[in-house]
Amino acid sequence: MDYRATLLLVAALIGLAPPVSLAQEAIAMLKDRELQESLTREASVSGRVVAGVLSADASADDSLFLFSSPARASGDVCVRVISRDGLYWSENTFRWPSNSQSEVVRLQYQSRYDLNNYHKLDLAVLGYEGDCSEVRDGPVLIALRGKDHALPESLDILVNSGRSDTFAVLTNLSAGPRTVACRPITDGRRTGYDTICRVPVADSESENLVVKILRRRFDRMLSPTELVLRLPNEPGR
Repeated sequence: MDYRATLLLVAALIGLAPPVSLAQEAIAMLKDRELQESLTREASVSGRVVAGVLSADASADDSLFLFSSPARASGDVCVRVISRDGLYWSENTFRWPSNSQSEVVRLQYQSRYDLNNYHKLDLAVLGYEGDCSEVRDGPVLIALRGKDHALPESLDILVNSGRSDTFAVLTNLSAGPRTVACRPITDGRRTGYDTICRVPVADSESENLVVKILRRRFDRMLSPTELVLRLPNEPGR
């Protein structure tokens, strides 16, 4: 085979080959050797008011991601996962990839269980800055399940309401505070959480969205819970 024929053959093979992404996937590596998780027959109650903060575009999938944010200030991220029925639970620290420019970062989350069995809103993911063993709370990074990595227009805050009327107040919007009524989950077991607060992010002009969760039971206000949500780096923000 002559030189020209060889070049033509190589070009043809390249044309048939699948495209290769030039950008490597950003992965937050598990800090410990093994993923700390459990699946039990008896429901676990976390005791936390907020069980998770996820993109409203989440779908049933075993792949877990966190949206990056220019406001993120910690190299460690604590991720807590709990199922709506309270049977699945995990808590692990991940190392954020250095110098990553990706809008989303995948967690090295290789579960022993099939998380695909949990529908869209049946698995809460709460990722906040810091090591789980050192801090109990911190600024929250928005979690995502599934393959749709588009920047979210709204978020689902999954709440353990304590059988109370629940509201989410967005306190730092440029047009002033905005109150959103949350809706209860009525189907199935609700030991892990029982309420969904869907809040928009488009009206925020800051890198952070401050949300206060208010709960009212029998005309008595329970202690409020405040969250600082790290928003993705959306153009124009």
